[in-house]
Amino acid sequence: MSSHKPFLSPLNSTGFTLVELLVVVLIMAIMGTAAYDMLGTSMRLESRSAEQSQEMEQLTRAFYWLQQDAEQYIDRPIRDELGEFEPSLALQGKSLSLTHLGWANPLQEQRSTVQRVTYQLINGELRRMSWRVLDRTQDSKPLQQILLSSVQDIEFAVLSNTGWQPLWPQTSSLPGAQDVANYPVALRIRLTSRQFGTLERLFELPSLTAGDIP
Repeated sequence: MSSHKPFLSPLNSTGFTLVELLVVVLIMAIMGTAAYDMLGTSMRLESRSAEQSQEMEQLTRAFYWLQQDAEQYIDRPIRDELGEFEPSLALQGKSLSLTHLGWANPLQEQRSTVQRVTYQLINGELRRMSWRVLDRTQDSKPLQQILLSSVQDIEFAVLSNTGWQPLWPQTSSLPGAQDVANYPVALRIRLTSRQFGTLERLFELPSLTAGDIP
């Protein structure tokens, strides 16, 4: 008499059922989604960290230039492109202009070490403009540097014996004449950036005049 062995399906022989396979696939899908989310979060954090690092470098550079120029301020008015006098220090809106000493001259050019600069907020960028001559002509063009991007706001103010003034000078005066009783003694900058919010810096303004230039 011949004997017959019972038929065993491949699934039964391996010990996995269709339901078990579906569960495994579902678990793998969940793990894959979680890993993808973690990778996306990590990339976003890395990108934000890089943006913060870049903006901090720009902030450091911007405040460095502001400090260097403010702490070497000198009372030396200039003439603009139209021949009109401009005061040695001027604040108006989002713009700061001043005359300063210490303009580096590594190439030993035949020029002054006194320079005129303007800081201005334009389309969310803090720009520094400088001129090669103090008393300009219509051909004089400024050199522009973008010191900081993503600037939401900036405020300039000058401290005198009448307190903090957002507009300077307060009254018109003769070219080269400073009101000694109302001389600017400090400059305040309040800058609001996208990454770091509002930052404030104070810089002392020296009481130097054109007669102090060596």
